Amino acid sequence: MLTRIITGLVGIAAAIGIITKGGLVFAAAVFLLAAIGWYEYHKMAASKGYHVYPLTSGLGSVLIVGMAALGYYVEMEQVFTLAFMVMLTALFFIFNAIEGLWRHCNRGDDKWLANTALSAWAMLYCGLLFAHVILLRSFDGGPHIDLGFRVFEYGEICLWVVLLGTWASDTFAYFFGRAFGKTPFCSVSPKKSFEGAVSGFVGCFIVVMALGILYLGLPLWQAVFLGAAVAVFAPLGDLIESIIKRSFEIKDSGNIFPGHGGVLDRFDSLLFTAPVVYYVLMIISIFSFYQF
Repeated sequence: MLTRIITGLVGIAAAIGIITKGGLVFAAAVFLLAAIGWYEYHKMAASKGYHVYPLTSGLGSVLIVGMAALGYYVEMEQVFTLAFMVMLTALFFIFNAIEGLWRHCNRGDDKWLANTALSAWAMLYCGLLFAHVILLRSFDGGPHIDLGFRVFEYGEICLWVVLLGTWASDTFAYFFGRAFGKTPFCSVSPKKSFEGAVSGFVGCFIVVMALGILYLGLPLWQAVFLGAAVAVFAPLGDLIESIIKRSFEIKDSGNIFPGHGGVLDRFDSLLFTAPVVYYVLMIISIFSFYQF
């Protein structure tokens, strides 16, 4: 427990410093996490005899995240950054299938469909989703926000809203689940209870909605939309990562964070909430621009 607490405190301090710094430091940190996450996934698949292709899946993952990082660093219009990310995703999906075909024809790979599908999933999960963390941090759909002690970029506040929401989801679900949980919630994660899941949803929804109103300046209906999005997708991200590990019969994706597991263990909820919130905020910006 002491190791877990120490790691958590160090992680929080590092997160504050890296998110506050932004720019190249933040982009490099996310790039590193994505690369480590892909390697964890590769190792989990290998433990069950599957092969996730480094040449196309691994390279595709880091290039997609690298494109998001480059767009952030050179302040490229995000519509162009997204276009390049879509291009890389489509091309490397095709390259991934071709590499699988080559391995099948020249190396006797008899698991073409499984290996190719797992490789494509790794690229989307560790590449495309991590790239959206950078997109969210660089989101400029609103003005800078002065909180008194410093001025925050709009995307920085958006990322903190997502992080605080996902932490609220985990915290409420854990403590209320332990105190009142009786009804099993999902076979993927037997320790989770329905009561804990409901508490996590409510706690997350209230936290995100309040932050959206107070710090993002959203009207009530937009804050409700944002709160519901995070409250729904945060636990889903956790469950998806759980079913991946159960499929590979592994407890933790890695051990880079002592007491907390691997990158995928720690960022499972964020990988779902960051892209969803990014597009929710884009929709809200469009509605606000046209005054719907």
